[in-house]
Amino acid sequence: MAPPQVLVLASAFEHQFISRDYALQWNELAPLDRAAWPSAAARTEMLTRKFAHAAVEHVSLGRPTLESNWTAPEDPSVHVQGVWSLFVDVSFADPAALRPTGVAALFSITSLQIMVDPVSGSAEMLGEGPESLDAPIILPASIPRVRLDVPILMYHLVDQIPPRSIEPSTYGWRLEIGLTTLPSAFDAQMAYLTRIRATSISLQHLADALLYGLPLPPHPFVITFDDGRLSEWANAVPVLRRDGFTAVFFPCTALIGGKVGPQTYMTAYEIQNLATTGFSIEDHTVNDDTDFFFAGAHTLDVLTNRTKTALEKLTGAPVQFLAYTGLWPWPLSTQGTTREAPMFATLAGYGYVGGVQDLRVDSATDSSAALWQLPRVRVGLWTTLTFFEHWFSAQHA
Repeated sequence: MAPPQVLVLASAFEHQFISRDYALQWNELAPLDRAAWPSAAARTEMLTRKFAHAAVEHVSLGRPTLESNWTAPEDPSVHVQGVWSLFVDVSFADPAALRPTGVAALFSITSLQIMVDPVSGSAEMLGEGPESLDAPIILPASIPRVRLDVPILMYHLVDQIPPRSIEPSTYGWRLEIGLTTLPSAFDAQMAYLTRIRATSISLQHLADALLYGLPLPPHPFVITFDDGRLSEWANAVPVLRRDGFTAVFFPCTALIGGKVGPQTYMTAYEIQNLATTGFSIEDHTVNDDTDFFFAGAHTLDVLTNRTKTALEKLTGAPVQFLAYTGLWPWPLSTQGTTREAPMFATLAGYGYVGGVQDLRVDSATDSSAALWQLPRVRVGLWTTLTFFEHWFSAQHA
């Protein structure tokens, strides 16, 4: 049975959420949680903006359960033992008016995490549920015009050079080689980011900055992995956990636990593990074999909407971002939009808020007005550390 102070804190924290008393919550946060925010004022301002048009009528709390090991959402190197977790069910005054579609329901798969100080016996909030940095994104009634320089790195294989037999065609094999990062190179890249004190963030955290004006930590960047390859789990995740870098994984639902030729993919257990140990899971369609930039609603439903639902059921976490299959049909991130507009509208109707691209011309400029066109920097076998450093030079000048 949970100590009474756990229930008292949870109830008070969510009562303050309903009444929008965000400033009062600051002293209830554990020091570890406060450190994730720029300041108390920045937290209050962001949450005020986020919920300005999303009035909360009621919050129900689930039964507290004791977690043996809790991991910080954006730092897989930070662990706390003996944390009480309570699921949160949020009722909005007008859920149908919130965008993207279905976002109100996503708040009911968030949870609070509370620790009890062994010396003082006081309860402290570790995981803020609907008020956390990585809580579901609600689109503002009016999207502000914000541009940020946050490199989104795109990885696929983190492994030795794949054998020629991995693909039947020479083109396919060369493509796999181009998308391969040697484990030694990945380690060197992460060591560089550690050395310059860069901070990895999630896509939700990036959206917090673009949509609600939340100041970002020093030298922010996003790490993404496509396809759900087993080599990512075996060779990249241990390095990320060691260095304290979060990452966004985009598995293909039909490939989970599968094997295609010599290529093996992460199991459902491994993906679930990532979702609860400092990483986030987003969508990369069924099996990354269909270019759907100009597809109709039926094709998009099969390739995206159903996969989003499957991943949320698997991980118990919101899925709001999509990694497009294939190269963006235009050389630059800012090009297009007219022909893709119907696709964006359909994806928004499924509950997504944005998409990340694979570009012919890499870019690190993110715009609040173009969440469907978030650019990435492709990392592969021929990525030198000098090229890698280029994407962070402007941030660290």
